[in-house]
Amino acid sequence: MELIDQHTKAIMEGCKSRARDAGLRFEDESLEYIVTNRDLLELSPKVMMPTLYDYWVHDVEVLKEKGKYELYPGNPYETVINTRPAISFYNDNNPDWLNVMIFYHVLGHIDFFQNNLFFRHTWDYDFNGEALSDKRVIAKLRSERGRWVDYVIEFTRGIDNLVGYHNLLSGIFSSPTPASRKR
Repeated sequence: MELIDQHTKAIMEGCKSRARDAGLRFEDESLEYIVTNRDLLELSPKVMMPTLYDYWVHDVEVLKEKGKYELYPGNPYETVINTRPAISFYNDNNPDWLNVMIFYHVLGHIDFFQNNLFFRHTWDYDFNGEALSDKRVIAKLRSERGRWVDYVIEFTRGIDNLVGYHNLLSGIFSSPTPASRKR
């Protein structure tokens, strides 16, 4: 995985200018990486966050996806994560003419995430940096406590599957109750 070259970055900046002229709104800063199919297979279980902690389930998913890829090869073109700055990954097999179309598609994603109220709780913190910090803490705990750390992670991931985020969203968009309205 490596940052895109200056030639491709210049193309991306031209796309940003034309997208703004068309009415899209997004921050200037963005990171673009060129990745191989193998990189994409390895990043997918980590929700495309390279800084996310290493966990055995991720390895199982990578092996599963590699098996699928051997049977049904396909090249994912791109993916974007909603960080500050936005990070996007582009397949190394993409020619420049295809990247131009993909850049516009990615800019649409970035505009959507940065201007959508459903994602406003992600605007004020750097979850990519937090993931890196968490990864370092988990590695330290693993070296001190051993495999018990993985049991705790497994337990908390199981609880996370039972807890929804809809309460947070419903609180944002619900109208005040009659008792709380000013008279």
